[in-house]
Amino acid sequence: MENQQKTLAQQAPAQLGNYRNEKADKWVPFEADKAERKEMVTGLLQATVVELLELYHSTKQSHWNLRGPLYFPLHENLDEYATIQLEFTDRIAERALHIGAPIDGRTGVIAQTANLGEFPAGYLADHHVLELMTERIYKVATRVRQRIEQLSQVDETTSNLLQELSYALDKQVWQLRVHMQ
Repeated sequence: MENQQKTLAQQAPAQLGNYRNEKADKWVPFEADKAERKEMVTGLLQATVVELLELYHSTKQSHWNLRGPLYFPLHENLDEYATIQLEFTDRIAERALHIGAPIDGRTGVIAQTANLGEFPAGYLADHHVLELMTERIYKVATRVRQRIEQLSQVDETTSNLLQELSYALDKQVWQLRVHMQ
């Protein structure tokens, strides 16, 4: 057993998960002749996953460190938002796998590529959370709408999935906006 573990550890990372069966390729939605489209779609999915994971972490950070008179309703909303964001992250990552590409959700990749800016540490006032989270969610929602437009002519299934995400993010922005009025 110990020798087997050493052998696995010594293998190149690309070899560890390579259980590819070429016979199964005919059931992948993007055939080999559509590799360029597949690359574009999976690139957009990868970008969405890292943004959602960063958004999830920001939402939980806000949820845990919230202070102020709007604590209770905002605390509950943020927890609900985090759950929705994580559910969509999983669905979108699985879509990348459906079309034959891995997804990279490692923390270093998220930090380098999410492009949402640094999130403050420590306690956060409710009015500050409203502004921070509304801005962050709106930024991701805007990017998702741009991706929907790019995907609409290439992959309707992925476009439809991102439309569902867009609705959920727009609803979150609306609910946060209501707290500000």
